[in-house]
Amino acid sequence: MITNGFITMAAGNGWMAIFSPLYWLFGKIMEGLLFVFNDQYFLALVVFTLLTRLVLFPLNLRQQKTMAKTNRIQPKIQKIQKKYNVNAIQDSRQRQKANQQMQQEIQELYSREGHNPMNMGCGPMMFQMVFLMGIIGIIYYPIQYILNIDLGDRTAQEAILAAVDIVKQGTRYSYPQLELLRHITDEGMTAKLMAYDASIFTQENIDAIVKFKGSLQIAGIDMTEIPSIKNINATIIVPVLCLISSLASSVVSTLIQRKTNPAQAQQNSTMLIMMLMMPLFSTYISFQVPAAVGFYWIISNVIAVLQQLVTAKFFPPKYNIARQMVESTIERRAREESIKKVNNKV
Repeated sequence: MITNGFITMAAGNGWMAIFSPLYWLFGKIMEGLLFVFNDQYFLALVVFTLLTRLVLFPLNLRQQKTMAKTNRIQPKIQKIQKKYNVNAIQDSRQRQKANQQMQQEIQELYSREGHNPMNMGCGPMMFQMVFLMGIIGIIYYPIQYILNIDLGDRTAQEAILAAVDIVKQGTRYSYPQLELLRHITDEGMTAKLMAYDASIFTQENIDAIVKFKGSLQIAGIDMTEIPSIKNINATIIVPVLCLISSLASSVVSTLIQRKTNPAQAQQNSTMLIMMLMMPLFSTYISFQVPAAVGFYWIISNVIAVLQQLVTAKFFPPKYNIARQMVESTIERRAREESIKKVNNKV
């Protein structure tokens, strides 16, 4: 039953509904990739991750250039800070006045250098989070968005599970489509689904769901299952690999950052905390979501490591700093010439 499923789903998924158009778009991309790779979910997900990384690459490169520029003018900022030595001033009013003067001088430095430190920022990370939400959506709702079979909102899907004796009546379930995928090959399930609603669960649609379930078995691991420490099975390898790959990505990023900004290497404790925080957090989350989400993170981390190494090879930190110095000098001279022309006219 083909329909514009993201509209139907939006009605019953709370704040997640704002991502429904993204789920639909990503679902179409994954549907196309599964067709190209003959329903090989692993290959489709790898290529999908590569595509997202390619989209994000210009943003990541821009962030590295901005970071290089910030690191280049850091000694000048430290010189200004040392000049005012705000923390050594005892009188609160004088300290406040000195701090204002220091901030004004730093802003003037930014203006002369044509640098905005706010551009460092969160752009790439925000885009990655949006892409991750899209991935989570097509993993949570694959029947709706990849197979284009409209099962209604979550309440309707829970009613289906209860009607075919998968869960008890009234049970709230976070991933009803994944639960249906797990049980689709149970004895007598086809007859129960057809009896519940023959317009939705046609033989064609049931065959499509069964076929899709087969593609979610990767090296004997059911990607619809949520890894658990209490009930350890093959899915436990996903959080473990997620931790290792995420830690590898953080270590490579930290080593490159040290080359870009040697002064930061002295902040060992802070860097160690930052290096461990994301891997531990992603590992914790991988125990809360289906294995397919953690599997996406593993692929993404591996590609991130390769991307960082390639970028460091062809756009090394010293090259970025030198290029930023040349570009800043050209920009500053251009601004000075413009000011001179304006003053001459006046």
